[in-house]
Amino acid sequence: MEKQSLSKARLKSFSLATVFTTTLVLSSVSSAEAFTIFTNRTAWQAAVDAIAGSVTTTDTFSNNIASAQTITLDSGIVSANSFPPAVAFEDNSVSGGLFLNSTDGDASSASTTITWTFPSPVFAFGADFLNTNPNQLNLTGNFDGTGNQTLLVNNSIGGANGFLGIIGNANFRSIVFGTNTNDLDIFQIDSASLASVASVPVAVPEPGMITGLVFLGSGLVVRRLAKRR
Repeated sequence: MEKQSLSKARLKSFSLATVFTTTLVLSSVSSAEAFTIFTNRTAWQAAVDAIAGSVTTTDTFSNNIASAQTITLDSGIVSANSFPPAVAFEDNSVSGGLFLNSTDGDASSASTTITWTFPSPVFAFGADFLNTNPNQLNLTGNFDGTGNQTLLVNNSIGGANGFLGIIGNANFRSIVFGTNTNDLDIFQIDSASLASVASVPVAVPEPGMITGLVFLGSGLVVRRLAKRR
C-alpha cells in the first residue's frame, strides 16, 4: 500500500539537532510548499527508509572519470558544465574518490552552472560536500513541484565540509550547482545519494520544528576569492 504521508510520530522522531527544516517563504507560498533539509546523513537515510517503496542509490565515485564538459557518473547521473568556458584543470571529473568541480559567476575561470540530471526522477538527494565557501556555492531544484528553490550549501550545513540532504514533496529530475558571486568557487563531493519511489509522500513540517530561511541577494557578506591563474 502506498504511503501518502510521513506519520507525525516519525516526524517527531527526527532530532532537531540534526534536522534543519527550510521553508522558502514567499508571499504566494503556502505551508504545503516546503522541503526538508538534513545535515546528518544517518537522519536523512532514516527518513528516506521510512517511506514505503523507497530505493536509495549512492555514488561513491570509486572510478576515476576524466575531465570533460559532460560526463556520466557511475550512478548514471549526467554532470554537465555550462559553456563557455571549456572545462579546465580537473573541473567536472572524478579522481581519488571525489567529484571535482568549480563555478564562477562571470564565467572567466569556470562554468557558471553545473547541471546534474538523474537517470530517473527522485524525491530525495544528499551529498557530502568538501571545501565549500560561505555565501557562494548554491544548489537549485524544483523540490516541491511549484518551481525552483535555491539554497546556499555552506550556509545550510554550517561550515566548509558536511552533509546536505533534501527530501522534497514532489519528484525532481535534476539539480543545478551555481554560485552567488563572480568569484571562482572550487568544491568537491565525497559521495552522492539519490532516493526514488513510485509515489512521493507530502510531508508538511510540524510547527515545532526548526524553520530556517535561506535568502540570496542583498545583505550577504561575500568573501571574495582570488581568481585561478
